Amino acid sequence: MRRLSLLLVVSVLLASALAGGAVAQTDDGDDLYESLEEMVPVYNENADAVDLGPINLAGTTNIYIEDGDGEVTYSITMDERNRITALDDSRSDDAVRKITTDRETLETIAAADNPAAAFRSAVANDDIVISGEDGRFFEGVKWTVINAFKGFFI
Repeated sequence: MRRLSLLLVVSVLLASALAGGAVAQTDDGDDLYESLEEMVPVYNENADAVDLGPINLAGTTNIYIEDGDGEVTYSITMDERNRITALDDSRSDDAVRKITTDRETLETIAAADNPAAAFRSAVANDDIVISGEDGRFFEGVKWTVINAFKGFFI
């Protein structure tokens, strides 16, 4: 379940990155960030319930969120059990993965009774896309393969 939530966050970051090179924070991004902060404990409580197969999102991931005409970028750090250990309202230079998604998807996850399960569903339905962060060649190759075959294990 934790892996799925992390995957959702990573997918959100990737989609935003693909939407454009420039990152523009919007005023509404603060409300979304607050919603995500409030969601973290509930997500972590349910992280064990989501099976992502071989996917592990441990480490730092940038999340790129399409938000109207702009893009909002956050970063998230997860442990080996896919529990969220840190959430930041800016991009991390240390991130190896990126998640791309849209604001509506993240709002749905943040408002869900079980955000980890909602994350997993968003990943499975391609509402969240996970890939390697720019300049992370091997991570990019890994996620290209995972995304091609995720239907067999998610």
